[in-house]
Amino acid sequence: MVVEAPEPRKLSAILFTGIEGPGRHPWRDDALQQLLREEHALLVRELLPRHGGREVKRLEDGFLLEFENGPSAVGFGLELQRTLETRNEVVAAERRAVLRVGVHLGMVVHRDGDVFGEGVNLAARIEALARPGTLYVSETVARQVENSLARPPVKLGRGDMKNIRLPVAVYRIDPEERGNRVPWLSRMRRLLGRRGPAN
Repeated sequence: MVVEAPEPRKLSAILFTGIEGPGRHPWRDDALQQLLREEHALLVRELLPRHGGREVKRLEDGFLLEFENGPSAVGFGLELQRTLETRNEVVAAERRAVLRVGVHLGMVVHRDGDVFGEGVNLAARIEALARPGTLYVSETVARQVENSLARPPVKLGRGDMKNIRLPVAVYRIDPEERGNRVPWLSRMRRLLGRRGPAN
């Protein structure tokens, strides 16, 4: 009898994004929805290399991304939220979008370019729990970044969790106070101006 060796596991920070219309309202048509998904993809792929992240796969309304550690994932998530917020200020109201981001640091298995395991499953559940426009992380991630943030992570209570019980505590990370908006506006105009097809 041949016993297969267990697949090697690695500690990774897994980040999920999910995009939707403001106030959970659907966009007016499928073409607009697809356009906003493509703009979201452009933003993710523009910012990801700066934080050492890897695109695992694109999902229907977001991405599954992998980072070496919690600080890298949180740094990316905060910059993505900030950039999308700036984007919303320079487009028409019907083209605005909001983003949910969830991050968990856990053990994963790599197979055929994809990732599997409890770390992935918990990150997906945290992202689904997050309110639009927010960044939610597990306690492990919160502990890694708490000393480097302008505002400490906020532990969510039962009311925030909507009676959903997870095997890990969940925290909300609030963005820093907004400073000079000019670089962000310039970046958004440049990105939107060169918008092209995304996979």
